[in-house]
Amino acid sequence: TGIAINPNLEVLFNGPRLRTFTYNFKFTPRTESEATTIRTIIKVIKKTMAPKRRDKIFLNVPAVYKIKYVYNSERKDHPFLNKIKPCALSNFNVQYAPDGNYMTYDDGSMTSYGVSLTFKELEPIYNDDIRDVDATTTGF
Repeated sequence: TGIAINPNLEVLFNGPRLRTFTYNFKFTPRTESEATTIRTIIKVIKKTMAPKRRDKIFLNVPAVYKIKYVYNSERKDHPFLNKIKPCALSNFNVQYAPDGNYMTYDDGSMTSYGVSLTFKELEPIYNDDIRDVDATTTGF
């Protein structure tokens, strides 16, 4: 009949995927209290990303993060940024010499910290809107 199966169909769509979001922060403490706060932030993030032991055999799931971009000081969703479903922290990296040099203050705290976090959504995104406009008619 002159019809062939498209062998690239599997390349085009394998199923819904979980989105990942990576955030990079640079912390540079100016006071001893700021250095203590940064060390506390790093310690809390490390603890919450690890599974919790329920007993000798079973583990509970790690913390679930609800990431939200806020607008102004009203704590409302930012109108121009995407919304993110609940996430798990899949990767956390601390660079203790982000400026290329190992430097500390007199108390031993680092002069700068580079922190990288990668979150993965726990459920995929689906297009449930049947009124969705075709991309070819909108010029995209």
